[in-house]
Amino acid sequence: MEIIPTILALFYLTVSAHAEMTTVEELTFYTNPGVSISPVKLIATLYIPKSDKPVPAMVIISSSGGVMDHVEGYYSRVLAQSGIAALVVDSFKPRHVSTIEEDQSLVTSWMMENDAFAALSELRKDNRIDPTKIGIMGVSKGGIVAQNSAMLLRRLSRRTGALMFALHVPIVPDCVTQQFRNAASTGRPIFYMLAELDDYTPAKPCFEYAERIREAGNQNVETKVYSGQHHGWQFIGPVLYKKRAENYSACTATIEDSGDYTIKATNKLVDKQHVSDWMKQNCVVHGAHVGGGTEKHKRQSTADLISFLKRNGF
Repeated sequence: MEIIPTILALFYLTVSAHAEMTTVEELTFYTNPGVSISPVKLIATLYIPKSDKPVPAMVIISSSGGVMDHVEGYYSRVLAQSGIAALVVDSFKPRHVSTIEEDQSLVTSWMMENDAFAALSELRKDNRIDPTKIGIMGVSKGGIVAQNSAMLLRRLSRRTGALMFALHVPIVPDCVTQQFRNAASTGRPIFYMLAELDDYTPAKPCFEYAERIREAGNQNVETKVYSGQHHGWQFIGPVLYKKRAENYSACTATIEDSGDYTIKATNKLVDKQHVSDWMKQNCVVHGAHVGGGTEKHKRQSTADLISFLKRNGF
């Protein structure tokens, strides 16, 4: 029998005790009207713990595979059972898309970022939620949103003023193509959760970006890389090779203040309106390894997540 460390055992006893104290609701609301964002009514699922006082909350944005029970559903249940509400946003179904793994341009991270801020605004209206303690998290594509939503440069285009999340948890985000030259952030805590063997969204660029964000003034940036893990460790079982997945790991670029991209390999400036097509033609490859997670690792990484949230007042 596997011996679970005491801290993890106590954690799972605690969440099990609260399992029957969670309610699940479906919400609909329109996306945030950012620049070049078409109006769309979003679908979201709210997991909320029963409480006699307002609770913290996390907005959860899905990966490019769409909302999945063993990823977004799993995190939502764990959060709710830990006394933290969770709002899972479905950015795909309202746009008549099921997955974007083979074509990331079908639903962009910019669209999903505006969905996230609409969710933030929606939660702030709910008197069961503490409006000062609403964070954001996501895996892979959702991790990009969790990361980019912290950057000050995005505010003008989002038209959200000073609205901000209380903290950010990017899980295996793309730090290859999604680094802003201006790394100034809101200053709110950021926790990068990364995978050592990730060949889809590699860990090393995220360490570099985290350091640049610190240098730009935010000292509340943490990173953790999980040894032996691949992209999408939430999938318990063997490592799978997705041969048709669009892979941007060779497309290292920096996003300028204008929104245009400077390609590192050539120092070429590519217009933001055409950068997706340019990358598909010049540096995108297909195929990536995903999964291979274990129950032990899933417990440990989940405990790390909850620990980060609790340390920051959630």
